[in-house]
Amino acid sequence: MRHLRRFFLILCLAVVTLPVLYGAAALALGLLPAPHRQPSPGQPTVPVYLISNGWHVWVALPAQTGDTDWSTWLAESRLAGRLGDSDYVAFGWGDRDFYLNTRRPVDFRPDLAIAALLGRGPAAMHVMRVPETRLNGPELKTRRLEVDALQYHALAAYIQTGFAPGGNGRPQPLTEPGFGLDDAFFEATGRYSPFRTCNEWIGAGLRAAGLKAGWWTPFPYGLI
Repeated sequence: MRHLRRFFLILCLAVVTLPVLYGAAALALGLLPAPHRQPSPGQPTVPVYLISNGWHVWVALPAQTGDTDWSTWLAESRLAGRLGDSDYVAFGWGDRDFYLNTRRPVDFRPDLAIAALLGRGPAAMHVMRVPETRLNGPELKTRRLEVDALQYHALAAYIQTGFAPGGNGRPQPLTEPGFGLDDAFFEATGRYSPFRTCNEWIGAGLRAAGLKAGWWTPFPYGLI
């Protein structure tokens, strides 16, 4: 009986302590910038945006710039035909079931959140069309980054590896609809976990491109 009480005491301490340690590590590493560099002097730059709704971050790149045309990459989706020259394409990664079944705050279910944290299901990529005028307006919480060609291509390559390609090498749209006409869901690589969250997926891409982000960014404040 004494051993049983000790076990439950240790279990209770772990339940209380682990979230505190996780939050402290996320705060410290999210605010500590990882190595990054400024755009190459004298080189043209491209504006890239981070968009936050308070708990989830997307990274938005111009729909067309230089040798990159995202409508070609997304050609298997109806979203491709809606992209114009002045549009941006925003990419977000996360657990598929949580994405598809938590479309509003009232849809939140603890079982979906727990399953996502345990990495029990596949991931999905959420892609949105965002007019440039919205990015510069007051309705969205954004962070603007000026990136040079090397940084842009590194970031674009990282995003593309997040898609699970079909037989033709192109991203595979999910049959489930998006939130409207200007977004869509796609098959994605990897699995969500407490250590690789939707926001840390963005942070890893920024770090890979030499852009400023925290060392570990499970929450938005390490990005925005």
